[in-house]
Amino acid sequence: MKPLKTFLNLFTITAVLMLYAIPGLSETVKGPLRTRNQFPPFLMFLGPLPESPATLSKNELKLSPAVDYSSVFINKKSGEYSGNWDALIDMELTVVDFLVEYEVTKKLTLSLQPILVSMNKGFLDSSLETYHDAFNFPNYGRENRPKDEFGYSVSYKNKKWFDGKAGGLYIADSLISAKYSVLERSEALPVNASILYTLKIPVGDSDSGFGSGHFDHGFFLLSQTVVHPVIIYVNAGYIFLSDPDTKGANINVNNIPSLFGGLEYLYSENLSLIAQINYFSSPFNDSIFSQFDNGSVELDLGFVYHFSQQTSIEFAFAEDLAQSGVPDFNVHLRISYLFNGKPSQH
Repeated sequence: MKPLKTFLNLFTITAVLMLYAIPGLSETVKGPLRTRNQFPPFLMFLGPLPESPATLSKNELKLSPAVDYSSVFINKKSGEYSGNWDALIDMELTVVDFLVEYEVTKKLTLSLQPILVSMNKGFLDSSLETYHDAFNFPNYGRENRPKDEFGYSVSYKNKKWFDGKAGGLYIADSLISAKYSVLERSEALPVNASILYTLKIPVGDSDSGFGSGHFDHGFFLLSQTVVHPVIIYVNAGYIFLSDPDTKGANINVNNIPSLFGGLEYLYSENLSLIAQINYFSSPFNDSIFSQFDNGSVELDLGFVYHFSQQTSIEFAFAEDLAQSGVPDFNVHLRISYLFNGKPSQH
């Protein structure tokens, strides 16, 4: 429960600080940052995507392509820690998604999210070592591997799960979702709420680590509370996972609960500043080492800026908060364009 306690403590502290911020200049809600954990062994399963409960207007279409760039390093050998897992994850990866949303009715939004992944040896190993040393952050043994080399393989009880493939841009397991509004904000109750259902489609190559080979699905309750000039997001979910296809390993995974908290500060008419924490438990059994055992506790800091009523950009920088299954860092950029309408005012 330590990662969850870390999530709750940091979210509470951040909430208090932002609630005492100077008054904002806008009531136009823009968040949260729609980032997903890019840790490769978790990426092949369904994970929570931060979402607002807000829906589009009828017949509106929104295109929101995004690109994320991450660095990950793990080198764990079962003989060194008396466990069952061997994991070598030494890469920089680019994840591209093409989120498309369409409003079917006033309360129902459907979305499709194809995802592409490129895994490479990268170029940042020396810079990351210097950065970690300067702030006394753990380096996870990166200094003991050749600089800027690719490695991605995971075994369980000496049997292979998959062998990662470097280079190229490959389709990964992708998503379809339905979001239904159940509560709209009023003067008496400044809260929006929706129910979200997401299905993961197994289109990625499971032999190369781009997918699990099976469907996953999850249910999420999304909420948004307006305490001007701060917007508070709290999402809770439960995700049903299927055991992955492997090259011989017998891997059983657990269903995972998730919890998300976000704070949006309405800085100006066009700009929101956002801090958020995304947590979900580990799907793996008897992993022992923290990057698998602690699940995910990821902090995102960033902003959303509207260039016009139809066009916006979001930027985020993500960090691991609990030596959990989160990339050493992740840089996220998403551009959104809304057809046939104006951004929702909530």
